[in-house]
Amino acid sequence: MTVQRWQTREASVLAVWLIAAAALLAIWGRLIAGLDASDADDYMRLAQVRDLLAGQSWFDVHQYRMGPATGVDMHWSRLVDMPIAAFLWLFRLVLPEPTASAAAMTTVPLAQLLLVMVLTRRVIIALGAPPTTGLIGAALVPLFPFLLTNFAPLRIDHHGWQAIGALACALLILSRTRWAPLLGGAVAAAWLTVSLEGLPLVALLAALYGVRYLLRGERGLGGFLAALAGSSVALFLLTRPISAAALPLCDQLSWPQAGAFAAAAVVAVIAPLLPWQDHLAGRLVALAAIGLAAFAVVVPALGACALDPWARLDPLIRARWLSRVPEGMPVTHQALSTAVMLLWTMLLAVAGWWSGRGKAPDRERWDAYGLFTLVAGLLSLLVMRGGITAQILTVPFAAVLVARLLPRARAVESTLPRVLATVACLLLLTPLFVTAAAKLVDMRIAAAAHAATPRPAIGPEANAPVCDVAQLNRLPRSRVFALLGLGPEILIRTPHSVVASNYHRDPAGIRDALEAFGGDPVRAEAIVRRERAAYVVFCAGDPEASVHAEVRPDNLANRLLAGKPPAWLTLLSGFRGGLGVYRVARE
Repeated sequence: MTVQRWQTREASVLAVWLIAAAALLAIWGRLIAGLDASDADDYMRLAQVRDLLAGQSWFDVHQYRMGPATGVDMHWSRLVDMPIAAFLWLFRLVLPEPTASAAAMTTVPLAQLLLVMVLTRRVIIALGAPPTTGLIGAALVPLFPFLLTNFAPLRIDHHGWQAIGALACALLILSRTRWAPLLGGAVAAAWLTVSLEGLPLVALLAALYGVRYLLRGERGLGGFLAALAGSSVALFLLTRPISAAALPLCDQLSWPQAGAFAAAAVVAVIAPLLPWQDHLAGRLVALAAIGLAAFAVVVPALGACALDPWARLDPLIRARWLSRVPEGMPVTHQALSTAVMLLWTMLLAVAGWWSGRGKAPDRERWDAYGLFTLVAGLLSLLVMRGGITAQILTVPFAAVLVARLLPRARAVESTLPRVLATVACLLLLTPLFVTAAAKLVDMRIAAAAHAATPRPAIGPEANAPVCDVAQLNRLPRSRVFALLGLGPEILIRTPHSVVASNYHRDPAGIRDALEAFGGDPVRAEAIVRRERAAYVVFCAGDPEASVHAEVRPDNLANRLLAGKPPAWLTLLSGFRGGLGVYRVARE
């Protein structure tokens, strides 16, 4: 390929990205102006970055305005903070806050979107499809709902980087260069440093390299595992304090996982030198030894949480908090639109894989990528937040379907059938239309439930689903006891600190919030006073308020919803939109 042709094709992807970015900026413009992120994690990530730029140590990811006086270890990776911090530092040179934060939170996800489009095009070409199909794939990226929302302005949480890591690793396993396994191991280490949730798919990558060794004696597995182990250690040393090196962690890459990678790598490197490796049975035994070496390190070190990261979680928190987080639940616990989206994504992946398999120039690559995508889709049915990875891997298959079926639809001679076939191709070959259609049903169900719910008694706009926590700036700087979901935005919009939020590294704070708002009303006062909170902050329209109210009829949440706070709380006037602010009486 000439340099000119390469530049032309890359410019085409850039043009597609510019159109998508312009559309997203137009749609999200009002939200950007108000710094109205869609998820509390985006606010918390911004708080972490602001603290970093304010002088907090690179190796210290505690949030000191949340939880006890010692703060809460967020366990989030500084790798994700790096681009946000870089852009925020640059924008602060020319823009005031919060405009600089809004600009940084807009630039980073849009840059990620461009990276996804480039990688998608290259995956499609690596699968043997023509460059035009690669361009179609780039154009389809924003038409997958999870990709649209996770690479939209203000979305700076780590899930986008997880999906990018999966796509980059998939591209590298399609490459047959000698350096691809090494680079793939390094990328996989970065992926796991960002989030350990990628471990099942990284294990599948290792298995795919193992199949190549089993069938043909290729030695990529040793390089992949060695790079995975070495890069994991290097990234740990670059982003975490030495004092944390001895801690065996279930929710973060730590020495048991890195040790398992290293043990497996040693066996994988030695295996080709062992006897009987010129026979299939001998190579199969070697692969079994590699897996056993990894398990021999990680299982004794982590125990039950090696298989279930939540094994040590308080049963109350598991029942009343974890099970209420939709993104961590299986497809059977999702709203209709989400379930339809996950299943439609799987259908597109299978259809695209099957339709292109017969004409694939390299069927082994095609099947390897198909298996990787299929497993990602199955994982998304078990844990919904895996849907972004499933969708980013499915885009190439959807592009193949569009490239194959759209010309056929346009070739239909009769006008009406041609129009119908064309519209069907455009609407059904991504999950966007079917998700939107199912969303209408969700809205009708939600409206019916809302109409049947008694109207809260706090304020004239008590049913507002979002409360303006910036109103809390009227109060002196204090420690507030708020609904868990309000915590991160309070940290961003006010100088206050919060007792707890939705982060599992602070189980004591989560339990306090669950018991105070949803438990025995007699204990609520003792909990709030023990936490030294000056105010209780409640948002009547927040779904979390309804969750607490369901536990028992006489709890604090129901009393606040009814406008009948206990004697130890005094409702402060002047707060709008269902935001209830209560001063805690002195003892």
